Amino acid sequence: MSFLYPNVLWLLLLVPALAVLVVLAWRSTGQGWRKLISAQHQELVQRRSLWRTALPATFGLLALTCIIIALARPINGYREGGATATGRNLLIALDISRSMETEDVKPSRLAEARAAAYELINALPGDKIGLIVFSGEADLVVPLTYDHTALRDALEQVNRSWAGVGGTNFGLVLRKAMQDFKRSTPEGSTNALVILSDGEDTVNSSLEIAEEAKASNLLVITVGIGTAAGGPIPDARGENGLWQDAQGKHVISKLNTDSLINFAKETGGDYFVMDSNANLTAFTQAAVRKLDKHEEDFSVNKVPNDLFSPFAGAALILLLLTMLSSTEWKRARHFIILFALSGMTPELQAAPKAESAAAYSQGLACMQNMEKDKAKEFFSAALLDEDTALQAAALYQLGQINAASTFDELRTIYGENTEEGMNDAEKAPSSVTPEALQKIVDSLKQDLIPYQDALKLSPSLTRAQKNIDGIGLLIKRLEEEIEKLKQQQQQQQNQQQQDQQQDKDQQQDQPKDDKQNQDADKQDKDDEQQKSDQQQDKQNQQQEQDKQSGQQESDQQDDQNGQQDNQQEQQEQQQNQPQPQNQQHPSTAEEDKQQEQPSDEEKARRYAASVLRSHMDEEQGSPIPHNEAQVRPPDKDY
Repeated sequence: MSFLYPNVLWLLLLVPALAVLVVLAWRSTGQGWRKLISAQHQELVQRRSLWRTALPATFGLLALTCIIIALARPINGYREGGATATGRNLLIALDISRSMETEDVKPSRLAEARAAAYELINALPGDKIGLIVFSGEADLVVPLTYDHTALRDALEQVNRSWAGVGGTNFGLVLRKAMQDFKRSTPEGSTNALVILSDGEDTVNSSLEIAEEAKASNLLVITVGIGTAAGGPIPDARGENGLWQDAQGKHVISKLNTDSLINFAKETGGDYFVMDSNANLTAFTQAAVRKLDKHEEDFSVNKVPNDLFSPFAGAALILLLLTMLSSTEWKRARHFIILFALSGMTPELQAAPKAESAAAYSQGLACMQNMEKDKAKEFFSAALLDEDTALQAAALYQLGQINAASTFDELRTIYGENTEEGMNDAEKAPSSVTPEALQKIVDSLKQDLIPYQDALKLSPSLTRAQKNIDGIGLLIKRLEEEIEKLKQQQQQQQNQQQQDQQQDKDQQQDQPKDDKQNQDADKQDKDDEQQKSDQQQDKQNQQQEQDKQSGQQESDQQDDQNGQQDNQQEQQEQQQNQPQPQNQQHPSTAEEDKQQEQPSDEEKARRYAASVLRSHMDEEQGSPIPHNEAQVRPPDKDY
């Protein structure tokens, strides 16, 4: 016997600890009532028997022990179930190139090919079928499996966007089929590859690959999709909604039967063309009669043989005994009746487990409805299937869901221009931080696990390997971006520290500069005051000099005026005195004539003197004297 959860057994240490507590509690209770009752009356007290105390405690501790053991999930080894299936191996190759969107058959060639694939699956219910999608490259979408429900669901998801490389390459399809048959089928067995295509081989695959397929017992059955007249290839982004080649011409795609017939003929297969009278079911059943049937044994997952039920039942019985042993017998009958009635209760049966294939189908439907949580639950249930191919497909879908959620988080961080923001750090939004990107990297590493597990179960699941490589490259880019962001943050911190240090130095130098400026202003004010004082002194000196010179001129003028007045008075006196005619000097008449007629210079001088005497002084210090009354000498001095 072993345990699925052995760590739970550590709880068994509680059992002896509780036993010690029960003993201590019983002893303390006995000592308590002895203290309340005297020794003479203790014999009168009816005490509870020892077995009534010890027995319930024992049953309770044993019940606890059984419960802990049941929780540890005891098991007695594992059991395995086996199953056997007999059928033929068949791969369906579906062309998803751009020419398959041509609408010369309604609704389109791709829809017609998908319907033909459904018809093939229905015609071969007991055979092992896989699915390959191809264009310029070939991918194994569903490995060989007996679960046709999961195959139909995967086929329903196929669309044009799955084509990674344009064109049509039949050679890669044959190589992919031979590789898968070599891994999944017995050596030397005859297997079939059904190609659903319009036959437009854009790389002109050599028929040598067909000879290799024939040598490996691969029977190629080709089904032509389309018409000989053909039609234009639609393109929503092209001119008039049609596809154009490199020369700008509209392309008309036609059914190319030659390539399809040649591949079928070289491998010993058959060619079939889809039309209104086609019976693909009968054709396929007749064609696959050449294939070998194989009997395959496969096992389901290991299921543990649980032993917790006996321990759980024992714990329940012990709990009932605990209650019965601690209760009066008159009341015990109620528990006996209850126990008897419990035996009459019908045993509950677990709800039947849903089939794994149905769970996988429901998971795909939930993915279409964008219900990711429900889809994960259904895919997890599909992992219980015994078919390793279905397990690998379920793991792949779980990886798709987890990766899509992580990519949504990455788009949330970078916004709409995710690729531009990752290529140019300057255009990245502020929400892009090393911490946020590191969280994305951790999530991507976890997303790799389902792909890796799927690849271990089905090495031919090439899409899982491509996703692993793509996520690995993305992780590398994000780690480089994280390193760049950390360097930018460090540079910004260094720049901020330098700016803070410069601000601090400027603040320290500011008082010194202010003091120097104040001293310079004070010195300038002193110099200006000194210049102003000097200029004022100079003006005062000039005014004093002007005043003195004016006073001197005024005095000189007064002296001149006085002399002129004296001369005039003397002349008047001489004129008034009588003189003897006989004593008159001969030159007197001429002198009188000269005195009566003053010169021009004298006239000008007199006019200036009269102006000066009549002018009033309006300003102190003016050289023009006041018009004061002049003291004239008396006419006679006697």
